[in-house]
Amino acid sequence: MDESVADVMSQLHTTLLEATDVHAVVEAVAYASAAVLAGDAGETSVTLRRGGPGAPATSVAWTGERARRCDQAEYDAGEGPCLAAVDEERTILVPDVAAADRWPAWRDATLAEGFACSAAFPVRVHGGVQVALNVYSDRADCWDDEAVARAEGLAADLGRVLGYSLRLVDLATTTADLQTALESRAVIDQAIGIVMGQNRCSPQEAMTVLRRASQARNVKLRDLALDMVRTVGGVEPSGSTFERRDG
Repeated sequence: MDESVADVMSQLHTTLLEATDVHAVVEAVAYASAAVLAGDAGETSVTLRRGGPGAPATSVAWTGERARRCDQAEYDAGEGPCLAAVDEERTILVPDVAAADRWPAWRDATLAEGFACSAAFPVRVHGGVQVALNVYSDRADCWDDEAVARAEGLAADLGRVLGYSLRLVDLATTTADLQTALESRAVIDQAIGIVMGQNRCSPQEAMTVLRRASQARNVKLRDLALDMVRTVGGVEPSGSTFERRDG
């Protein structure tokens, strides 16, 4: 690996370690791939699809509008190298775009953008998410063993960090949902206490009263409880930081 490539890879790994969101990870890999694989004669992009074959795909990062337009032509046609890469779970090399008769719509769009060579590398992430790293080059026959190895290494880097980032997102979502549930429960408990005091009844009977009122007014139980605690107490309920949401 020459010095310039080593510098790019070092910067990439630093970015990946410091990245705090998924999009930053994806963009870092896209730009590093462009520098290492396409140089000043090409562009890269990253395709994401959820739901398997037939599900909509989208470009979530790109280093130039030409690559994005080529990707979009592929998505519109429903076929092309990046979709084939995720469907077949293997690297797809297109050393001569003009000869890519397998995907005529993508081929014509890619040639119109001035690209002569392309490739797509599957990125292995956790179930339900499919990702491909796409490289477009103005130079024909741009792929040799070393370039392919570099690209597959970048795809592996993206897969590891993206998988980790997505797991963090899932954890954050789960934690937020749990927090909301706990806060809702706390407000409902306060409302139960109010009903018990007003009606001199048991907690079970107080909950029955609240549920009937919720159904009669066609409002969520937590919203009814929140309004009750606010009305009786005149202040924001303790333990509640959630906002009322529709649905």
